Amino acid sequence: MGLLDKAAASGGEEGKPVAKAKPVAKAKPVAKAKAVKAKPVRAEKPVKAKKARAPRARPVGLAEDYELATNMNRRISWLVNFIINFGVLFAGLFIASSDTGIITTILFATSGGIIILNAVFIPMKFSRNLGQFVSRTKFVRGDGSNPLFLHGILENTKGLFALIGLISVATQFQKLTEADNTTAIVLFSMGTLFIIVWFVDRFLRNGSEMGQGLYDLLFGAYLVKYIPSEDEKATGVWARLENMGNFGDQLLKRQEERKAKKEEKASEAEEETNPQED
Repeated sequence: MGLLDKAAASGGEEGKPVAKAKPVAKAKPVAKAKAVKAKPVRAEKPVKAKKARAPRARPVGLAEDYELATNMNRRISWLVNFIINFGVLFAGLFIASSDTGIITTILFATSGGIIILNAVFIPMKFSRNLGQFVSRTKFVRGDGSNPLFLHGILENTKGLFALIGLISVATQFQKLTEADNTTAIVLFSMGTLFIIVWFVDRFLRNGSEMGQGLYDLLFGAYLVKYIPSEDEKATGVWARLENMGNFGDQLLKRQEERKAKKEEKASEAEEETNPQED
């Protein structure tokens, strides 16, 4: 029985169906990478080298080698220029108004020549006018170079233009009411403009720590004390103009002596009014 039972058991196992293996999925073909055509690189054009420009001097302040002109220097320069520029002119106006019969054309022509000489030609040649020679002053830029010649012309003629403007305003004011009188309007407007420019220059100069007026700010100029060095040889007319500075030095010396005397008197008066307590 034992052998029959084993044969029956083995026959039953063979009758069971065997599970079929699942088919393996076929691998999908990999897409071929497309060949990318490289674009030809263009050769860059060589950049032209720009010529280096020398930087212009743009001074912010005044160099340490220079000292600003004092108020006394400015007063001496103004007084000398006023006498030279307008002395002959006022003499001609006085003679013309007094009706003495004297021909004043020569005086007016002489006055105009002196003004042009002192305001234009001398500053263009020596960078200073007669008043600045006497006061030993000069206009310089922050780096010590001379400002543009237009600065000297505008600076030296602002007083003359202000005087012309005042005369124009005074003579054309009553003519403004006339109909179709464009000449009076133009002269009055120009005269007013000259006066305004003078007041603006004065206002800026008084409020500036460096004593710069309108034209000084535009051209970056400073009025400084100027004494020629030993290397600068003064000859001819220049030497004579430089000798005019001795007169200005004498005026400055007298002014300093008067100021010192006033300070001594003020200190003595304070000592007398406030005696020291024992």
